[in-house]
Amino acid sequence: MPISPEKTQPVLLRLVYIFFRTTLRLVSSIRVIGLEKIPAKGPVIIASNHLSNIDPPALLSSIGLVRLPYIMTKAELFRWPFGWFFLRWGGIPVDRKRAGGDLGALRGALAALKDGGCLAIFPEGTRSKGPDLKGKPKLGVAMMAHKSGAPVLPVRLFNTDKFLKLGKITIKYGSPRYFEPPADGDLKAAYARFSETLMADIFSITEE
Repeated sequence: MPISPEKTQPVLLRLVYIFFRTTLRLVSSIRVIGLEKIPAKGPVIIASNHLSNIDPPALLSSIGLVRLPYIMTKAELFRWPFGWFFLRWGGIPVDRKRAGGDLGALRGALAALKDGGCLAIFPEGTRSKGPDLKGKPKLGVAMMAHKSGAPVLPVRLFNTDKFLKLGKITIKYGSPRYFEPPADGDLKAAYARFSETLMADIFSITEE
């Protein structure tokens, strides 16, 4: 079971998120739209596009206005000296080189959701090559939505790839989607359809 940010480091994490939000406001203009769509309690998966290295702190600091999330992110971030902090930040390390996916990370994420947690994830698994270019989504989000019954809330980040150019950053949340088990029992195909639909949901969100 991953370390719950809501139960172990709530004060520290809120201070960290305040720091992130303040820094983003000082360096760039930032606005968050649709924050009320994040449920205040209960399991939820928040799925985002991925443009730059600033995405995790930008996304988490916006979610942190409502609740403290877990996040699935690359295992490299958990190496010394940051590993201790990331684990208590609600981080779930993902070994992206593991053939067939990191089942341990998926089990940890499911445990967090079944405990009523809020989980942030980038379905593409890595940064995309352009703001309007969709990478091929992994099937893990669909599987977790199925196994946990949690809604998946799409969110789109705009202009985080222009952070150092003082661009205007927008974080906009869409409407939740639930996984519905297929009538024919073909889960793999259903997971693939759900994953593609989720990416379409994310990229259908407009900045204005």
